[in-house]
Amino acid sequence: MKEQNLSAESATQNFILNKISLTSAIFFAGIAGYSYFAFLPLFLNSKGFSSGEIIFIMTWMGVGMAIFSWFFGRLSDKTGYRKLFLIIGLFFQVIIFSLINLNNHIIFHCILNFLRGLFLGIRMPASNALFAEIVEKKNKKNIITINTGTIEISGIQLSLLSTIKSTGWAIGVLSSSSLISIFGVGSLIPFLIIVTMISLLSALPVRDVKKKSITIEENNQGIDGKEMFLNNTIVGSVEEPKQEAKVKLLLFICVFFRQFGIIPFLQILSLLLTDAEISIGLVGVVIALNPIIQIIAMFFNGRMIDNPKISEKLMLAIGFVLSSLTLLCYLGGSATGVIFYFIFGQICLGFSWGCIYTGALKYIVNRAPMDRALYMGIWITNLQVAKIIAYQVFAFLWIIFSPVAVLPYAVLIPLIGFIIVYWL
Repeated sequence: MKEQNLSAESATQNFILNKISLTSAIFFAGIAGYSYFAFLPLFLNSKGFSSGEIIFIMTWMGVGMAIFSWFFGRLSDKTGYRKLFLIIGLFFQVIIFSLINLNNHIIFHCILNFLRGLFLGIRMPASNALFAEIVEKKNKKNIITINTGTIEISGIQLSLLSTIKSTGWAIGVLSSSSLISIFGVGSLIPFLIIVTMISLLSALPVRDVKKKSITIEENNQGIDGKEMFLNNTIVGSVEEPKQEAKVKLLLFICVFFRQFGIIPFLQILSLLLTDAEISIGLVGVVIALNPIIQIIAMFFNGRMIDNPKISEKLMLAIGFVLSSLTLLCYLGGSATGVIFYFIFGQICLGFSWGCIYTGALKYIVNRAPMDRALYMGIWITNLQVAKIIAYQVFAFLWIIFSPVAVLPYAVLIPLIGFIIVYWL
């Protein structure tokens, strides 16, 4: 009995260490990632690149992620080596950041951004899937009833992942902006290198759990109407497994329309704010509201989605409506110059992404237990493809019309996802 208690205590300690190590790695990666997204255009502008050239350079990161995320997600599922993919992705991010000042040719920066997208495609599906596997349980008491052949994961636990990322984004944009204001835009690159190295060191103690989960599933095949024991603890009664649910393509289609409609306007939000004659100081505060609100939203969303009356489909639908409301607020702010509209729009934006991300993530991890990284990769690829296509379409439209003139029609695009999600 004493040995069993010691074994259980050791397992608990390993779980805590694994969770802390992974969340720390994701947190610091989020700091570096959002700082890069927010201020690399400013860095490139200081090197003499025009706005058009900067958009062209940044697009290649999305291309790299779109091409490779699904492939390395699938490879991660097949091998089970989540940690290896996480380490590789972070290690080469450090190398890429170290090379940014090596050359100032546009092709060189396009290649670096493409490679950054590639290594993000290696890291992100594996880290998301590994987090889901680490917290794989239905409730805090570890009591699991298996009736679908899979173990359901709590929305509260999944929302923690989004909260960690959003916190990293908020701290990243605030800390890097402060650093740049004091030491200049050249300090961005050393900051990215240092923070990513901290993320890499935090990831070293992480352990894979994929192989263990596969072994447990294999050992429990063929059990019907009996109690299942895990670590000498009764965890529930096993019913005959039902047919495994599948991740429907409609999930990615409806989210595609949401991203297509809203992402281009997020990219030029600073321009919309300044055109509305809002001061530069307030512009930074308004933009930072999005990740800050996401932190708050994730706590509510995680608890909401664990309510049996609230489905993943409902969460997604709410997210699409809030996305359209966000664009409507941007339109009101641009037309009137009243900052309240932009603030309310950012609040809607934070809650909209919280609903969509939490709903979609729970939908994927609970319906594809053995292919999580693959579908995470497809999820990332879908987001990047939507962004790339939207940039090209709206860039063309903005040549003919002003962004504000296009906004009333863009409001309707996320609602297409709202209609499609009905059949999910």
